[in-house]
Amino acid sequence: FFFDILHQHQLDASTPEYKRYVLMMDPAQYIFLLFLLMNFSAFTAGKTSVQKGQDQFIKIGGKYYLVVFKDSELNWFAAAHFCRSQDSELLTIESLAEKEALFSYLKNVKKLSYMEAWTSSNDLPVEGQYMSLNRGRPMLYTFWAKDEPNNAGNAEDCVHVVLKGDSFTMNDNSCYKGQAHVICEKGSASNARDPAPKEKSNCDNVTESYALKKLVEVYLKYENVFNCRE
Repeated sequence: FFFDILHQHQLDASTPEYKRYVLMMDPAQYIFLLFLLMNFSAFTAGKTSVQKGQDQFIKIGGKYYLVVFKDSELNWFAAAHFCRSQDSELLTIESLAEKEALFSYLKNVKKLSYMEAWTSSNDLPVEGQYMSLNRGRPMLYTFWAKDEPNNAGNAEDCVHVVLKGDSFTMNDNSCYKGQAHVICEKGSASNARDPAPKEKSNCDNVTESYALKKLVEVYLKYENVFNCRE
């Protein structure tokens, strides 16, 4: 459907006219386009998926987590797609208790002394306003490293966690940097989905529409967004 529209308007995807046309689309079309773009990486993320039938999610506190190490590092977008392919979401730490429980598991059970992994948090729509990709809401809990977030080089819009010895902190980083570890989460051991969505207010709709536009702009700006390596 989307590509038929482009064909009808004779738009070259590499031209500014193409990008302007996309940014004029209504929210419903944005959602459809974002769906296409996220699933365009299926071949890349699919190669690193956990084998079907192997439920490696571990219950820690009130959530189930999947912690995997990748031979090919995943950028933030590819990591998000990988978790969706596992019927789960990127890591979202929402309390001190959750942070401490996960840290204890990573250090004492997984025996990790150093690790970096993406979270769902990002400030892609509005600089400095960190939102959860999973929840569509501001972050409930933060544990930034010293002097972070700093948006180094004006190019750090995604948040990862860093485990280093006895330290477990958050840091902003480039969304296109590869991370070897991926941590996915879900609320139950089964492939649970969110309940029927509540009716959204006008403010929610405006925020969601704007965020979608900004995410599409990012996809259009970077051709190699799903390149798993840095």
